[in-house]
Amino acid sequence: MKIQGLLASAFCLAMALAGRASEIPVPPPGASSRIDQIKQRGSLRVAVLDEYPWLEQNTEAGGKPFAGPAWCLAEEYANRLGVRLETIPVTFANKVSIVTSGQVDITIAPLLQTPEREKIVDFITYSMSAQCLFGLATNPKVAEAKSLDDLNRSDVTIAYIIGSPQGAWLEKRLPQAQRRGVPGSVADVAIDEITSHRADVANIDKFFFSGLAEKVPGLISVPKEYLTSQELPIPVGMAISANQPEFLAWLRAVAEAIRPQLTAKEKELEKAGS
Repeated sequence: MKIQGLLASAFCLAMALAGRASEIPVPPPGASSRIDQIKQRGSLRVAVLDEYPWLEQNTEAGGKPFAGPAWCLAEEYANRLGVRLETIPVTFANKVSIVTSGQVDITIAPLLQTPEREKIVDFITYSMSAQCLFGLATNPKVAEAKSLDDLNRSDVTIAYIIGSPQGAWLEKRLPQAQRRGVPGSVADVAIDEITSHRADVANIDKFFFSGLAEKVPGLISVPKEYLTSQELPIPVGMAISANQPEFLAWLRAVAEAIRPQLTAKEKELEKAGS
């Protein structure tokens, strides 16, 4: 145990000295049991879920199975560890539990870094999400709005998912507007409230608006340039099960070292999907 403790301490010191250097040392044998297991297995097991613009699945024959910053970072980890990537498909419902149960080493299925999730997993963040509002283009209250501030009025009704952090944020952000809560999960969007005219606007992650607008013609966003929104910024990243300090320190150091590449990969998918 003393030897492992010394190795771990030595690795943490190396991390501090390495800083943003491109060559981040892999923890030595015995410093991280997880890395030891990965190397012995010969594969880095990652949970995957198609979520623009962080992890986009390739549906065409040939080429890499995924694109985006999450895949770029996962490949970097595997290359530095000298192992192959082993992907395990997940759903929104189990993309956190699969990593806490030990079935995968990392869930690279994109995750919003929320206080609830921080209690059970440790994050490696590489992006930032934000919210925009959307409504029908035929609704003059929405069409004439240039910013969220223009919707802070008593004749505007905002739909949101009950119990979501976005709903709590909207209550403070637009206190004069009327609110209409609907049941659902944090992944849901109150689109039915808009199409049925029960609400004027609803919130959505800015990266998901273009996909929704393709499925439901006639929608517009506030702000109009939805990708520029900085409303309710929430870190986005991947996660590992908690209490793996050496593994976490290495993962974060590598992510920081190649951050420009990750940002470029995200911008590529943003441009393609906007």
